[in-house]
Amino acid sequence: MKPKVLIAGQEGMVGSSIYKLLKKKKNFNIIECKRKDLDFTNQLLVEKWFKKNKPDIVINAAGKVGGILDNKNFQPDYIYINSMIGLNIINSSFRYNVKKLINLGSACIYPKKAKQPIKENSLLSSFLEETNEGYALAKILSLKYSQHLKKKNKKEFISLMPANLYGEGDNFNLNSSHVLPALTKKFILAKINNHPSVQVWGSGKVKREFLNVEDLSHAIFFLIKKKIKYDYINIGGGEHFSIKKIAQMLKKITNYKGKIIFNRKYPDGVKRRQLDSNIMKTLGWKPKIKLENGLKNYCQYYMSEIYPHEKN
Repeated sequence: MKPKVLIAGQEGMVGSSIYKLLKKKKNFNIIECKRKDLDFTNQLLVEKWFKKNKPDIVINAAGKVGGILDNKNFQPDYIYINSMIGLNIINSSFRYNVKKLINLGSACIYPKKAKQPIKENSLLSSFLEETNEGYALAKILSLKYSQHLKKKNKKEFISLMPANLYGEGDNFNLNSSHVLPALTKKFILAKINNHPSVQVWGSGKVKREFLNVEDLSHAIFFLIKKKIKYDYINIGGGEHFSIKKIAQMLKKITNYKGKIIFNRKYPDGVKRRQLDSNIMKTLGWKPKIKLENGLKNYCQYYMSEIYPHEKN
């Protein structure tokens, strides 16, 4: 019998990517559970759902996500919503005997001044980056709850810490999006509308690592099939670029001829964030999509799937 799988957040960028991949594999019975069907912040409703549906595998890709400015301006929402979602899903997974739980976190859980590249044991070794402290605290809480349940009850519960994600299904709203969708949209619109310049938030000097959401989905599928001893694992894209370099890549990909202006009035966030993904490498997995190739497809995706609807 095929194992029953709950993908929490299956309409979001990460959840929809996982959904498509597992559907293709045809080894799983994916339970349909859309946003309108279940509010994961409601403990009683979540417990009722688990009691009725009894999933064998749970992938927690649900949550409130956003870019640096949205995180900074709505810290209470990021703490509350993500904490409730994580704790409710993990608790019900434990209570209703889920065989395997994969809980998705974020690289932002690590300290602001963590030694680079960041190893898993850097967690809670120092202060967090202030701009996304709320989101980070919520993800740490879920990670630790999962970790302690695993340790005490020998559960197959694991948390994954991916690098900055991008891909199909991303949020291109300039007020709340992450850096890659925001820059992609800005350069494409500047090219179409012949704008003389593109404004990039911050100094452009900070460095980030990015992971295509399709690579993350394949990593999750890889881990579903294995018995993992680790409590939490980093998943990076293997490349590390400054925001300035990424802006230059997008300028080239879009064939934009104008200037790039860096607006230092906006926050940079942590100066550098690169993950040490050696655990995943030793397990036998590594990413396949190079950032420049991923960005080319990403730009095409925006032009064909997003831009026509925004325009109208």
